[in-house]
Amino acid sequence: MSLKCPTRLPIVLSAHKKWLETLAAAQQLIENDLDLQEKAAKGLWLKERRVPPEVLGTIYAEYCDLINKMYEAYLTSVHLQRAPYILNIISVFMKRLYELRNELVHLIVNDYIYVDDALIITRRTPFDIQDYVSQNVFDQDTDFPVVAPANPFISEVKTIEEISEHTIYSEDYLHANIIQRQERFRRFFIEDFIAKGKRQRVYFADTVKEAPLFMRISAAILIQKVYRRFMQVKRERVINTKRDILLGLLPDPFSKGFSLEEENNKMYERKRNIRSRLKEKYDRAFEKENIRLILFKKDQQIHDITEHVRTWFSEWFYGYGFFPDYPYDAEGGTLMVIRGDYPTIQEKKEDDEKYFASIKGKTKEMLKAEAKQAKLDAIQKDLAAKEQKKKEAEQLFRLRCNPLSDPGYQPNTSLVMTDVVDAMQKYQAAWSLYDDFPPYEVPEAYFGYMQAILTEDIMGQIHVDCRKYVDQLMKLDLKLLIKAQQDMYKLVGWKFPKLPSRKKPKVQPVPKPLKINDALLESFHRIFDLGLISKPTSKLNDIIGDFSYYAYDVNIRDPDAKFPSPGYADVKRRLTLSCIYGSGIEPGAVRNRAVMLLGPQRNGKSFLVDTVCGELNAVKIDITPELFSAQIDKPAKALTEVFLAAKAFQPTVIYMRNIERVFCKKVPPEDKYLQAKTLAAPLSKLVKQVLPNDKIIFIATCSNPLVAQTKPMVSLFDEIILVPRTDYNSLRTFFYDRLQKIRSMPRDYCVQALAHVLQGYGFGVIIEAFNRVLTPERIVKLNVTPLSPAEFLDLIFAIGVEATSIEDYKQYVDFYIANSPLATERPEFEKINSIRAILYEKLAKAAKSKRSTIM
Repeated sequence: MSLKCPTRLPIVLSAHKKWLETLAAAQQLIENDLDLQEKAAKGLWLKERRVPPEVLGTIYAEYCDLINKMYEAYLTSVHLQRAPYILNIISVFMKRLYELRNELVHLIVNDYIYVDDALIITRRTPFDIQDYVSQNVFDQDTDFPVVAPANPFISEVKTIEEISEHTIYSEDYLHANIIQRQERFRRFFIEDFIAKGKRQRVYFADTVKEAPLFMRISAAILIQKVYRRFMQVKRERVINTKRDILLGLLPDPFSKGFSLEEENNKMYERKRNIRSRLKEKYDRAFEKENIRLILFKKDQQIHDITEHVRTWFSEWFYGYGFFPDYPYDAEGGTLMVIRGDYPTIQEKKEDDEKYFASIKGKTKEMLKAEAKQAKLDAIQKDLAAKEQKKKEAEQLFRLRCNPLSDPGYQPNTSLVMTDVVDAMQKYQAAWSLYDDFPPYEVPEAYFGYMQAILTEDIMGQIHVDCRKYVDQLMKLDLKLLIKAQQDMYKLVGWKFPKLPSRKKPKVQPVPKPLKINDALLESFHRIFDLGLISKPTSKLNDIIGDFSYYAYDVNIRDPDAKFPSPGYADVKRRLTLSCIYGSGIEPGAVRNRAVMLLGPQRNGKSFLVDTVCGELNAVKIDITPELFSAQIDKPAKALTEVFLAAKAFQPTVIYMRNIERVFCKKVPPEDKYLQAKTLAAPLSKLVKQVLPNDKIIFIATCSNPLVAQTKPMVSLFDEIILVPRTDYNSLRTFFYDRLQKIRSMPRDYCVQALAHVLQGYGFGVIIEAFNRVLTPERIVKLNVTPLSPAEFLDLIFAIGVEATSIEDYKQYVDFYIANSPLATERPEFEKINSIRAILYEKLAKAAKSKRSTIM
């Protein structure tokens, strides 16, 4: 079936135009990045402390912005063959993004990175460089290779969504409750008013004569006439208004509007439906063309490949004198020859000359001794390089201590820029010609798919399949040819030389696929019976807080650098990069098997885990000791079943609350029933066994790290995220956002005092207090009884949880720094600052004395 030109082609062209603009901006950014790399390789050092974060931060912000725009282009793309190229560019950009982030972390010696100067230069805000995370990206859709494959058993888990703690009370239910209470209050008010009027007339009103009968009848007739006319006009107006709403002349006042995010999701949903329909047509065309090409082209392909391999054998026999080693299957077989990766005859001759020169006149014992000595030399060389690197670091440390001799910062050499350039070149080679086609003459270049590219793809796949088949036959031919050559040498009385063979590449073991059968599903019953599996629906947008706008200025201060606590919104970016992308759904992201959320009790850590689950559309398996090990006899065996269930129902988040109890130094008597320590060994083993391709991540919270054995607990995790203490601006943003959603709240309600007083109280406590204070009944009474901040304070004090002071929070910061990659760098940086401060003070005194001498 041929594709029809879409009726809204201008919309498709507009999206394509944005993509081309994004592509041009990406090309410019790559050129700037390569220019910086080349200058750094030639010895460029960035002077002053604020310049390197500004330069690297600008590139970092540009990559973030481009990744967001490319994700949007990927989601709105309606061309099936261009989308994989876009995804490939996004993946390599993500690798470069992580590389820059890691460089900035070690540059400013702070795991929460800030790039405020870069944002000012590029006219952006911190919200603009947040990674684009949309539910549409992670929905299980076969059109999106970024997600995990569709799981036929996930429907069993989706039924649990109905009992999720975040979906118990729907918004409609709360609205209905409020309306019911308002209506009951209205009826009560009317009846009470009538009763009061009767009492007033009985006890206080003067005696009134009743009106004559004819006057009462006339009044009733007049009231009836006016009321009937009023109702007639009202019905006419209602009908006219409904007509205008149906015609689109008036907006519907009762329709619920969508937020910007909901509108975007609706748009992405429409695009996905279009792609689904296109995919069906594409699959039918692919199958039809595949059958045709196999019927008419496969035999010819086999013949051509066979001739090519035999010609390759002949070239080596007459040019080298011997037949080549057949490329291994792991290298792609003779595709390696076509790609130009196989050594040429001249290279092989040079290698042979070096080899024979190295063994000439040497016995086996001498060669073994040389190999042993070469290993020792390599070890010595590595030790010397490490020693040299250590000396250079010490020298740089001494130079940085003096602001007059500080050489500055030299940008690191990127290891992924080659991949970035290759991805852009692959797109340009494949699509630069089609991007210039006239859209109304060749609409298939912008919508659906192109038949020519479909045929090329099928021919390429047929070629690969045929080459694998031919390689198996040609290996047998090569053995016969070598045997015939050996017989020739034997006939003339020559000894067949022993030539050095190629090294066999290391083959990565292919993991065995998980077989889903009745026996496996039967083993999951215990996990379901314990109620460990849930499906949270929270999103990252539910995390309300603000960024830290003070941290950047004090981080780059010279010499008095400070490291204040980050804002609560800063943790959203860490969750995106470390937990959401790090769970294995994004090819370019750094893979994290286990992540710890460290912070005070009831500070919202569990809710952060739920937001990760919601964004991933993942199943959450809770193995907190109270729910898991305390309820079963053999926790270690059950833990194996949990990880097996996680593999079956991925994407999956395995969650544990207060993991310090698993690694505690001494178990309190009241906690022995939890059997938490029995999980330590199997948990460490099972986390390490999670495969890189598995969409599984283990996230644990820790509220009291000092009671645990630090080394075994920390070694379990790939990354630790320090959850910030609640700050003033995050609390102000939270209260303002939540209160302004209530219609009866004054628009100018002051939340500043409340936010100031509640600093240090965890979001867990604050949200509990908020929900207990602003019940539907209290919301109904807001117009009569205004909300007082004391209502929150009284309830929080009654809960009995104290605020986390700055001094108390410092123990979490100290533990985090001591067990992070910055454990050695932060003390060195503080020492450099202290020495520079003394020198700056001396320079200031010298300048002051010089001025006084001149005067």
